[in-house]
Amino acid sequence: MTKVNDDDLDEKPLDPEMEKVRRKMVRLLAVSIGVMFIGLMAVLGAIVYKFTQRDVAPVDGGLVAGSSMEVPSDAPLEAVAALPAGFTIESVTLDGARVGFFGRAADGSMRLIIHDVSLGRAVADVVVINR
Repeated sequence: MTKVNDDDLDEKPLDPEMEKVRRKMVRLLAVSIGVMFIGLMAVLGAIVYKFTQRDVAPVDGGLVAGSSMEVPSDAPLEAVAALPAGFTIESVTLDGARVGFFGRAADGSMRLIIHDVSLGRAVADVVVINR
């Protein structure tokens, strides 16, 4: 049938040009594997770093996220917002530890008074003018 020559089974040496190409390919393969390994280690290191970090979420019972105030456990927080005499409140908004009172003053002008609960005082008194 088919006769196998011993010459076909033995590897013949490559000519010098092909040997240079083979060496370059082996070097490229080694560099590529090294880069992929470094990238894989960086990703795994980032995952381990993320899972080992403590949670820096605000403590439960805090008034508002990002606020340094904490609500006492035995009683609610009490504060007084001193508004001008004759001020009529039309709406109230809350942003963090700040409360905004929108309404009309005794002279009829529209105003926005911003009270900061953490400071315990009004931080802004804005007169609103329609133009």
